[in-house]
Amino acid sequence: MTRRPAPQSPVRGAVALLFVLSSPGFAHDLWILPGKYRLTAGEVTRIFVNNGDVFPESLTLLGEHRLSEVLSKSSTGELPVAEFRVDGKSLTFDFHAAAPGSHVILLGTRPRTVRMKGEDFEDYLAEEGLTAIAATRKELGQTSEPAVERYAKWAKAIVDVGDEPGSENVWGEASGQPFEIVPLDHPNRVRPGGALRLRVLFDGEALAGVGVTAARASGPAKEISSSTDEGGEVALTVTAPGRWYVRAIHMVRLEGDPEVSWQSYWATLSFEVQSAAGSGS
Repeated sequence: MTRRPAPQSPVRGAVALLFVLSSPGFAHDLWILPGKYRLTAGEVTRIFVNNGDVFPESLTLLGEHRLSEVLSKSSTGELPVAEFRVDGKSLTFDFHAAAPGSHVILLGTRPRTVRMKGEDFEDYLAEEGLTAIAATRKELGQTSEPAVERYAKWAKAIVDVGDEPGSENVWGEASGQPFEIVPLDHPNRVRPGGALRLRVLFDGEALAGVGVTAARASGPAKEISSSTDEGGEVALTVTAPGRWYVRAIHMVRLEGDPEVSWQSYWATLSFEVQSAAGSGS
């Protein structure tokens, strides 16, 4: 599929490398948060891009220069987003509900690089359940050594226009993001107590053994946790109505890069679970 880059900042458009000594919480989760997840034809809702630790609050503003792409995808094709506004600590844009059916809002960031103390990096790996990376560092005798990591984030949200999700099944298609969470059930149609099946893809291939967590607004962090099976699939049982997000992190070792040792990929998917009676927002 054709990817359209977001508008570039005047600062050369090159990837800025930020080297800092940091705590394990240096990189926050990134969410796409629609004002409404279900719209009528012709309605407009505001989309918030939030960067933080507690869903759905935004702790820091994601600058427009950090964006690699922002677009919406529906049965009629792809529509790039080119106009943004800042609202407090959120980057925002308007979504116009034209075509009926499901729309997938997609966002990607340009990579950044951070340098962490060995102890902080080990704490970060433990916090995120990246035990295989910790084991590799131990085998290499690097547990106490500083780590240089490059990371990038990708986010999705699904918005429905009208009463039906549409026959094109756009909501369940892979988008082509390097690391992504693809729903096998329509997230906005799952009811409390129901299972939401997902598939995690890395470079278009199913990824086994990656941790997947889910949380709802005003709920406990990482309320639900599981791991993908050999087919890259996982099923999460949602517990209550409201706004939810699912997230996953994958990290790989970079052996041929003299400056960066590790590369991590972050992905989120946000959606809204209605009550059992089917009342929406």
